[in-house]
Amino acid sequence: MSALHFDTLVWHWPIAIYLFLAGVSAGAMFFAVLLKHFVLKQNAYQSGFVRAACIVAPVAVMAGLGILVADLTKPLDFWKILVFYNPKSVMSMGVLILLIYQVFMFMWIGLTFRKPVDAWCETRFPIVLKLTALLARFEATITGLLVILSLALGAYTGFLLSALPGYPMLKNPVLPLLFLASGLSSGAASSLLGGVLMNGKPNDKEVHFIHKVEIPLILVEIVLIFTFFMGLVLTGGQSKIAAFNALGYGFWGWIFWLGIIGLGLSGPLAMNLFMTATSKRKWAYVAGTACLSLIGVLLLRNFILYTGQMTIA
Repeated sequence: MSALHFDTLVWHWPIAIYLFLAGVSAGAMFFAVLLKHFVLKQNAYQSGFVRAACIVAPVAVMAGLGILVADLTKPLDFWKILVFYNPKSVMSMGVLILLIYQVFMFMWIGLTFRKPVDAWCETRFPIVLKLTALLARFEATITGLLVILSLALGAYTGFLLSALPGYPMLKNPVLPLLFLASGLSSGAASSLLGGVLMNGKPNDKEVHFIHKVEIPLILVEIVLIFTFFMGLVLTGGQSKIAAFNALGYGFWGWIFWLGIIGLGLSGPLAMNLFMTATSKRKWAYVAGTACLSLIGVLLLRNFILYTGQMTIA
């Protein structure tokens, strides 16, 4: 048995990438809404960080769906999961959430960029102006539902793994909360990284706002990880064995302690605290912190997916 190939393995790395991308999309949209309504107001469309989030979110969720379809036993029958829904299936309900989320995501993006969209379409496609005017009447409702759907999507990435029967580590009730928190963190990181790459200034008010939210978010992730494994240990039996197998000193043990706790959580936390204490942020610090956060979340998804399938009930 190796770290990536063993007899009890059912879902492999494409599912981890899918879970990662879905979390990035949900987190990016969540932070885009926060930036617009608490920092930028009607000028949100001018922000490189909001623009980055509005590019990352749809690209990530559609890429994730593409990976999910490609991983199906019969990829050409993918349309069936978009038409036929089983309320008892976690994956089926997740696909439904994904589709509804995308509808509200595109409506919100259209409203956020209404001014440049209307200006471009005024002489070319005047019907678009009527559509944006209609949507604007329901902007508060669209925004509220988008926030709810993005949080639901982030939590769903954890609920999906519980659909695998017989794996005590994946039945942990803390898992959806952990994946939600890490998804929000990855969304913040992707928005920051995309923003500075799109000529956003590392000392802009958007960066200060995201970092203020990121610090408690990272602390919550650490608490949730501790709670996740303590719950397994205190449950005893195969759950306890699963926890010790995951945190051992093999390949996945090094991934957890050095990759997730070290690079993915402690590194960004230390750099965020350092940047908060200094008067001016630098491009390399913001980009570096964002990259470490994204690497940490990606490693966490793979770690939970693989180690969770190593021990059966």
